[in-house]
Amino acid sequence: MSEVGLKQILKSACRNNPQQGITGILVYDRGHFCQVLEGGYNDVEAVFARIQKDKRHCRVNRIISYPIQERLFPNWKMGLYNLDDSTEFDFYKLKKCMKSLHELTSVSEKRTLAKYALKIFIELKEKSTEQPEDLIEIV
Repeated sequence: MSEVGLKQILKSACRNNPQQGITGILVYDRGHFCQVLEGGYNDVEAVFARIQKDKRHCRVNRIISYPIQERLFPNWKMGLYNLDDSTEFDFYKLKKCMKSLHELTSVSEKRTLAKYALKIFIELKEKSTEQPEDLIEIV
């Protein structure tokens, strides 16, 4: 996906998510996405259903879904990390994780790996002084 396409997705998410009470993070790596959506159950399900119906996507899979006590990304309308060209952090672990996520077939292996990726996302959030959507200029 082009950087312009990623900017369009981010701009749309940042515009729509606050109205739906959705926060989270989107990670892009060589044509694959991994996303965390946070919000009320019905709101998250509605957004996920739209993503599944979007013709630009194929093989959309839910890896983990569970209630949370507190949001991990409460102030992020939708953070975006483009692993293809980001130099903001050392993304080696996350790149390896993303590669494995789309190569694995076992649901239990994907869940374990997704939990590991979530820990990495949290570490990135803690290291970041700006919101991930600020890492890509929105025009």
